[in-house]
Amino acid sequence: MLIENDVDDILIDVCWAMSYLSDGGEDRIPLIMETGVMPRLVQLLQHPNIAVSVPCLRSIGNIVTGTDDQTQAVINSGALDALNNIIYHKKKTVRKEVCWSLSNITAGNAQQIQVCMDLGLIDKLINVLMNDDQEIKKEAVWAVSNCTAGATFEQFVQLVSKGILQALTSVLRMKEARILAVALEGIENILKSGKAHFMQVRLS
Repeated sequence: MLIENDVDDILIDVCWAMSYLSDGGEDRIPLIMETGVMPRLVQLLQHPNIAVSVPCLRSIGNIVTGTDDQTQAVINSGALDALNNIIYHKKKTVRKEVCWSLSNITAGNAQQIQVCMDLGLIDKLINVLMNDDQEIKKEAVWAVSNCTAGATFEQFVQLVSKGILQALTSVLRMKEARILAVALEGIENILKSGKAHFMQVRLS
């Protein structure tokens, strides 16, 4: 396949083509997965030329908008380790794309959220949300808030200890309604989980 080529100009064109194909909806994702291209996409995430790595990031982000099984296949390919290595990349474009890709993964099931936690990715996302450029924070808030939708109570306890509430409340100073809604939804999910657990304890 052309994506195995090492010539930057060829890789750039092929990787962008892959990103456009992966953006075609759920019908196209299985076709891409069947090509066996995932390991190469993951490898290219750390390519020194961001003109190569960014479309690979976009492709992976598109693929993990699919089913939990498709997301798991991406995780199994080593994508989280690669994303973990570049989440603090010096280029804002890369950091933004990493946060967007992770936002689709943290929207997955509890097991997938746990892998992100075990790798320290949630800690890094919280740090990005607290301290990075505002443009990057707008992507990071989705990744942080999304993990509250599928987390277990035990995971909520860990997330709170990591500072997720402080990170989400820090976003409330922004004036964009959509970003505020995302942060508030995350906070609400945390509070609902705590209330549900408290009620369960009282009734037991």
